[in-house]
Amino acid sequence: MAIAATNNSIDSSHSNSRRFEAYNRLQAAAVAFGEKLPIPEIVVLGGQSDGKSSILEALLGFRFNVREVEMGTRRPLILQMVHDINALQPRCCFQEENSEEYGSPVVLASAIADIIKSRTEALLKKTRTSVSPKPIVMRAEYAHCPNLTVIDTPGFVLKVAKKGEPENTPEEILSMVKSLASPPHRILLFLQQSSVEWCSSLWLDSIREIDPTFRRTVIVVSKFDNRLREFSDRWEVDRYLSASGYLGDSTRPFFVALPKDRGDISNDEFRRQVSLVDSEVLHHLREVVKGGFDEEKFISHIGFACLRDYLESELQKKYKEAAPATLALLEQQCSDVTAEVARLD
Repeated sequence: MAIAATNNSIDSSHSNSRRFEAYNRLQAAAVAFGEKLPIPEIVVLGGQSDGKSSILEALLGFRFNVREVEMGTRRPLILQMVHDINALQPRCCFQEENSEEYGSPVVLASAIADIIKSRTEALLKKTRTSVSPKPIVMRAEYAHCPNLTVIDTPGFVLKVAKKGEPENTPEEILSMVKSLASPPHRILLFLQQSSVEWCSSLWLDSIREIDPTFRRTVIVVSKFDNRLREFSDRWEVDRYLSASGYLGDSTRPFFVALPKDRGDISNDEFRRQVSLVDSEVLHHLREVVKGGFDEEKFISHIGFACLRDYLESELQKKYKEAAPATLALLEQQCSDVTAEVARLD
């Protein structure tokens, strides 16, 4: 029975990988030809300093210094993360502009931010705009990343931070992000740093406009370690973790802290630090806070590892649910093209 269970697990994993790869190929074609397909994706939303870049790097399992791109990304960045046990070092490549083909692998992870920056600047110069909804697509194969498709959006800003930019840039960013987040097949990953109170959140109302009941929104309280030192008693922690009165009884935020060290470290050391921070947060809640916290209620939503597992599980579930509708749409499009070709002949 153990062997049968193991074989079933392997078959399920192989099936998930094939399904994920098929969606990645469809996504690449859709981006290249401007088509819209209901492909399940995770859209990352948040203010410019709410930790979106750190979350992306933690999911990838390596750093590529995307935060060094001035004002973050001014184009959406689609990250196709592919879990490949044979990729002991990250294998990254970018989809060519206006093509479904991918370019040569990027040898140095440090060059990724430069490519994002140069592609963004080239397009914005060509279109004479400050932001663009046309995405950059990067595929990353790695033994230490999950199977996820994530769309990183430009961070919300209150005012223009770059000299010479149009005054309406913040409004353009907000409008573009709302457009990217509106399709109902997309999961929204909304980040807000722990120093911000829910009652004074600048961007929570914008998320409510898109998803009023947070039915497809995963809320992440980032930089959670900054808030920990304020707690001394269990009731304080439990009240904060419940977020009662602001998010509704059915919405359970994740509470995540990530390494602050930006030194030159190896990928292995980076992942070790990510795990270490998770452990330190739990140790603080259990040992430093008087009375600990309600573990039965909140333990599944504390730490980056819990968030990563949840996102991968949710996306796999969405892939299965979306398959029939996606196939039906593709068949209809093929039929329409065939009919159009026949008419022209």
